[in-house]
Amino acid sequence: MKRLLYNFRQLWLEKLIFRLVTVYLALLVVLVLVLPWLPLPFAPNYLDLNHIFQPPFANVQGAGAAHWFGTDALGRDVLTETLYGARTGLFISLPVVITSTFIGLMLGAGAGFFGDNQLRISRAALLLSPLLLFPLFYFGLYLPLHIQQYHLPASYMWLSWGTLALLLGISWLLHLVLQRLAWFRYKAAFPLDMLIIRVIEVVSSVPWLILVLLLASFMPPSVMLLSLILIFTNWTHTARLARAEMLRIKAMPYMEAGRALGFTDARLVLKQALPNMMGPVLVAFGFSLAALLTLESTLSFLGIGLPPTIVSWGRTITGIRSNTSAWWLVAFPGGFLALTVLALQTFSYYLRLMLQNNSKI
Repeated sequence: MKRLLYNFRQLWLEKLIFRLVTVYLALLVVLVLVLPWLPLPFAPNYLDLNHIFQPPFANVQGAGAAHWFGTDALGRDVLTETLYGARTGLFISLPVVITSTFIGLMLGAGAGFFGDNQLRISRAALLLSPLLLFPLFYFGLYLPLHIQQYHLPASYMWLSWGTLALLLGISWLLHLVLQRLAWFRYKAAFPLDMLIIRVIEVVSSVPWLILVLLLASFMPPSVMLLSLILIFTNWTHTARLARAEMLRIKAMPYMEAGRALGFTDARLVLKQALPNMMGPVLVAFGFSLAALLTLESTLSFLGIGLPPTIVSWGRTITGIRSNTSAWWLVAFPGGFLALTVLALQTFSYYLRLMLQNNSKI
């Protein structure tokens, strides 16, 4: 990690374009965080039907404020929509990328480290684990989402989680009982690598955009549901990369030395392998964030996934359908989207170059 920080500092000193995109991304994050407290002349989703499709820098009579980026079909200020669209895009994409990267990193690293023979699980655990998948999904995810979506009483949420906790407790007691029998206590090899590879192949067999559109079109508009769909479809890229990196690191001399010294698997993975995998994972993180920002805008442009009241770049751009001469509806939000994606890809490109050339850029 220290070497990674040193290389980053060298890259900052040597590459002007890297400094520019880093400063832009940092300013964008700060803007998104302080946006609710900025003195903008118009609120998001503020409707002014008397001033629709106003061109940029138009003054609203009697209001004393200017629409710097113009207005859309409902009189909403495009400047406000563009800024809050950036906030929506980052607030959806960033948690999704962090979660999917963490899931992919853990699953891919586990698959590469343990393979098909090193991870051994008791037959009791192998029997009970698949039986818990449905209760975990239904009581831990499906019901809470529907309770939140339809604004049901909080007692329903506690009932769902309480039922899940009860089932987990019963499963734990049943596991203790089965462990008393020699046949269930026997630990068998669990083919973790094969299982994860097959799941990755199934999820990756359908193009990403088509898979997201297919899943989101059957779901009611919801930020939470859309985030879960994006997490479900996005973790495979990181998992494949993490598995390949773990297979490479696993054969390194320091890993063999750690095994010879009696280090536990947890120490080898957490202290030795994962820190040496963070460079490629960070590069993939940047590219994934850029792809998700584009996908979120595409979905909102198509009217899929997000509620219509959520401000987004795609929703602003789709206003061009009502008036093809309103070029500002595409130029400003589309320009900010393109600039942000380009900055993320440039940032990730130089990080990848830094790793490949070992700071000799």
